[in-house]
Amino acid sequence: MTRRHVTALARGTFRETVRDRVFYLVAVFGFLMLASTTVLSPLTIGAQGKIVSDVGLASMVLLGLLVVVFVGSGMVRKELDKGTITTILSKPVGRREYLLGKYLGLSLTMAVMLAVMGVMFLLMLLMSPGAFSLRFVSAFYLTFLELSVITAVVVFFSTCVSPVLAAVFTLGVFVAGHLSQSIRDFGNLQQSAFTGTVSTVVYYLMPNLEVFNVRGAVVHGDPVSAAHILLATLYGVCWVALLLLLSGAVFSRRELRG
Repeated sequence: MTRRHVTALARGTFRETVRDRVFYLVAVFGFLMLASTTVLSPLTIGAQGKIVSDVGLASMVLLGLLVVVFVGSGMVRKELDKGTITTILSKPVGRREYLLGKYLGLSLTMAVMLAVMGVMFLLMLLMSPGAFSLRFVSAFYLTFLELSVITAVVVFFSTCVSPVLAAVFTLGVFVAGHLSQSIRDFGNLQQSAFTGTVSTVVYYLMPNLEVFNVRGAVVHGDPVSAAHILLATLYGVCWVALLLLLSGAVFSRRELRG
């Protein structure tokens, strides 16, 4: 695996994704949602800052998820249909390099999108008395980690199922990832050992995305410790590495037709 090949694939994916209409549609939608908070805030005298923060952070996660799912789920299939993937892989480029380049390109797109929305978000907070705080940067960073894990999930599913199923399965993992702790707690409260075992298995098979969710805490002014950010980073990196390894293993065995 060479850095030059991976970098070239990541740049190509980034350019292609930025040109994708979905990116612009979601970016415009994000701008409208963030802008709408300026309309809602006058209706909630004394809580403008929390309204802007809640809507803004939730919009970032939702829009980032839409970009990852709708662009990432068809990424491999699109090149299969065009036949460009066989051209790329006919060169000295391995399949794992190809997937890693695609993953990094989509992650870069998402990072740029979150950065733009983050700047817009902070500017809007400056217009809300008492709402601006740099603690929101930790929420941005952990949101990026969460979406990085989801990007690895959609890359994995895109190697083995159709784009529609990849999108559905990825959305399912996103929902289950936020509920995995509750599912395990519910299972442990049941009298059935089988239910408890199943809920525990589900918990460990799914990434616990609540690890990255500090949005409620920062909105209410609670600090996010450096230890939590470090552990969340390690947790996210481990899940991304595992999912990319699995993706490479599946994709290396897949038969490709030009």
